[in-house]
Amino acid sequence: MKNQSTSTKIYFGLVLFLIALKLFFLLAPVKFPLSEQAGAFSWLTILIIAVLGFIGLVFTRKTGFPDIWDTRISNWQRFLIPAIIGLVYGGITVLVEFVGARRHPFQLSSDFNVKFPLSIPFYAYGAVFLEMLLRLFAIPFLIWLISNLVLRHRWQTQVFWLVAILVALYEPLPYMTDALHQTGVLSALRILVGPLFVANLVAAYIFRKYGFLAPLVMRLSFYLIWHIIYGGLI
Repeated sequence: MKNQSTSTKIYFGLVLFLIALKLFFLLAPVKFPLSEQAGAFSWLTILIIAVLGFIGLVFTRKTGFPDIWDTRISNWQRFLIPAIIGLVYGGITVLVEFVGARRHPFQLSSDFNVKFPLSIPFYAYGAVFLEMLLRLFAIPFLIWLISNLVLRHRWQTQVFWLVAILVALYEPLPYMTDALHQTGVLSALRILVGPLFVANLVAAYIFRKYGFLAPLVMRLSFYLIWHIIYGGLI
């Protein structure tokens, strides 16, 4: 019960973090690189994400995920391993950009990033927002729906990987669709097996093993390299 109480407090702390950043951007407006990003900063969206995240938090406890602050998980597992993975993923993404991926449909040029120092709060907000939606809500909820409810607590591991694959498609899918229309099936398949899809699968795995803070730290570390240092400073 102590684990759950601490985890709930951390969750609501993350919600307050989103609210604080929303207030910050009211005082320091930022030009959104992509027009659709503006909707992610609305009060209604924050409320929806907060509710969905809390629902996901409840379902993590019904589907075998560690609590956010599970004492069985070491800080090395919760923070260090995900940080290293995120930094490596960020380095790979920058390297791919340097060797000619500017023409590749799934990459975003550094010109599409918020500039430093506003990049720090902007991408911190984005990391918490996306991980609450994709990891904390979507994966436990879908596992509960398919494995616990429909299959009556059977095949949970198999369902986890199915759900992990489906959720991992969320971010690369728009780029796959563009590639399919512009350059054909092979380009779309390259994106499917590319770093973005694989990183989302890894995030799902460490979420399953180490709890919600692990994929959040992984994304924050990746954003530090890709969006803040490379995209915002270079």
